[in-house]
Amino acid sequence: MITIFGTTYFTIGAGLVVLVLAAPFLFWFSVWLLRPNIEGKPRRVRWLTVGGTTLGLLLLLAVGLFWDVYLIGQRAKELCAQTGLVVYRTAPAKSFAGSTDIRFWSQYGFDYVEDIVAGKRYRIALEDNKEIRVPVVEFDSRYELDQSSGLTTSTNAFINRHFSPQVHTVRERGSREILSRVSEYTIGHGWFDRLIVKTAGFVAHPTICGKDGAGRVVTSSTRVGIAEMIEKTLVH
Repeated sequence: MITIFGTTYFTIGAGLVVLVLAAPFLFWFSVWLLRPNIEGKPRRVRWLTVGGTTLGLLLLLAVGLFWDVYLIGQRAKELCAQTGLVVYRTAPAKSFAGSTDIRFWSQYGFDYVEDIVAGKRYRIALEDNKEIRVPVVEFDSRYELDQSSGLTTSTNAFINRHFSPQVHTVRERGSREILSRVSEYTIGHGWFDRLIVKTAGFVAHPTICGKDGAGRVVTSSTRVGIAEMIEKTLVH
């Protein structure tokens, strides 16, 4: 990931390596290509011509390698600005549906959580620091954590296929009213990076953009997540 003049290029750097390795070859190729036309020219003119041709070939190669990376970076400015946490209203709650991790959520003051496990509904609580799962017919929690498609990438389809929206909401189970939403985008790599990763057989994790607590777009672990959304929405 490289930022140049305000645009972030989401790349693993494979294209940069190719440019560095190609530079000597393109210089030699320029000498060979222009030799019949520059024999007898003054040294300054000869090397300016060779250097200019080399630079032009490098620029053409860079465009071929990085054009989609540039477009992804430009689109990321727009899409990442749509991410972050939005709380429409808060509500009192001692539980919610949509999770099984009561050990984690008990730290936030919840008495129990509810979720579907292997097709059955369970209420999950802690008793004497032991996790207790009780089968239930219906959930008792009024609110639930849900994954939803609250972000769209309906325009610029060629570039938008590199972005995957991830949205979680807290909503009222009865009315389906959304109380809050937290969202982020997963950003894919350009064509050349994908080719190198596939050929080499290693894993290159995509970048995820979101917003931190101050509303700034970030790609680090300081992104506001589900825990912050639950904490700010379901109060005790």
